[in-house]
Amino acid sequence: MPSQLDAAFGWGLTLIGLAAVAAAARQIATAAFQDEERLELLTAISSDKRLKLEEKYGRWAVVTAIGVCPHDDLRCIEREAKRLYESRVYRRM
Repeated sequence: MPSQLDAAFGWGLTLIGLAAVAAAARQIATAAFQDEERLELLTAISSDKRLKLEEKYGRWAVVTAIGVCPHDDLRCIEREAKRLYESRVYRRM
């Protein structure tokens, strides 16, 4: 026959589990529905330069290069975007 201590322990574990699931769901929802305006505040390069690079190398290559290179290092971003673009183009040949 289970005691009251076992029941309290079970409820405690259940509440901790629910809190963990709620925290994970909140993080996922925040990441999924984050608006573009807040993301624009975190730009690594100017929007003009970014648009020029996206026209030249493609959006995927520029976004990946921004994620790889140090903040505000334009030469690194351009070099990495060019490298990614060329590697993608040569693989499709």
